[in-house]
Amino acid sequence: MQIYRNGIGILVIGLFISLLTACSEKERLPLNIPEGFAANTLKEFARQTDAEILFDLKSVYGVKTNPVRGEFDPGTALRMMLEDTPLAVDFESETGAYAVLLKEL
Repeated sequence: MQIYRNGIGILVIGLFISLLTACSEKERLPLNIPEGFAANTLKEFARQTDAEILFDLKSVYGVKTNPVRGEFDPGTALRMMLEDTPLAVDFESETGAYAVLLKEL
């Protein structure tokens, strides 16, 4: 029974964090993300925004992203980073996570 309660508690905490992340989609944050390779800059984006971000290392390998400096909501900042690159972003509103994918041709 104890394991069941702990599992429910973890699930509730996970859902609460997801809701907070989803609600903060429009929150403007001070960001200073330099130009660089996507594998590094996407991690820096996640660190500065506390956002969950998913990407495939093979897909982003060698891709350079744009710098982002100023106050932006996370979604806008990520789109600015990926502008004029072969990458696109998808936001999952249910979980509050971002997915970075190769653009379809």
